[in-house]
Amino acid sequence: MTSPKLLISDTAAGRIRDILQDLEEIQEKLRENVTRKEAPEAQTQGELPEAPSSSSCPLPDQSHPALKRASQFAQWAIHPTFNLKSLSCSLEVSTDSRTVTVSHRPQPYRWSCERFSTSQVLCSQALFSGKHYWEVDTRNCSHWAVGVASWEMSRDQVLGRTMDSCCVEWKGTNQLSAWHMVKETVLGSDRPGVVGIWLNLEEGKLAFYSVDNQEKLLYECTISAASPLHPAFWLYGLHPGNHLIIKQVKV
Repeated sequence: MTSPKLLISDTAAGRIRDILQDLEEIQEKLRENVTRKEAPEAQTQGELPEAPSSSSCPLPDQSHPALKRASQFAQWAIHPTFNLKSLSCSLEVSTDSRTVTVSHRPQPYRWSCERFSTSQVLCSQALFSGKHYWEVDTRNCSHWAVGVASWEMSRDQVLGRTMDSCCVEWKGTNQLSAWHMVKETVLGSDRPGVVGIWLNLEEGKLAFYSVDNQEKLLYECTISAASPLHPAFWLYGLHPGNHLIIKQVKV
């Protein structure tokens, strides 16, 4: 006769087998349901392209703007500083001498025959040979001109209106112009936020670029300076707080 313990064990084992078989049937039904659900979606959407392999080139991330590349003239970059002796009394300069601002009230600078009577300033650096490049942030000034001039430029005249100065100028009325040899050339109505100035004294060339995101030539001319040239700035309109900044060129 079979012992009671063995009968109990066989009964429990049978139940376990039944349960496992039920689980297998449930899993099979679930797999069939998933297969039937995916098939219509594949037919509706059509064949999907194969996923790119790990060696494929990734697409650019369109959520981030392109970074500004280093200037082609970066190796010749200089960082001029404003000359306080030439600074107009309507302007003031930051402690690092790289930001010039229209003052809220006239500054009591000591009189000097080298000081401009109009709202202009030259930089201390005298450029008489070689190649030089610098950038000016104009975004916080509504009326401006940037360029070069000799130190001998008359202090009661303005940039670009003399034979020894040249500039590009934003009039504040949707007009960008270049002034060279006392002659104006209208360049268009687009306002550059950052102006790059390229002075190649070896070849006698001066060029102005818009360098907000990429370098775009605005104007180029030939020069024959009889004396060294200095970076030159004019902040006219005299709107208090307007300012120009000599930027750190990205290398």
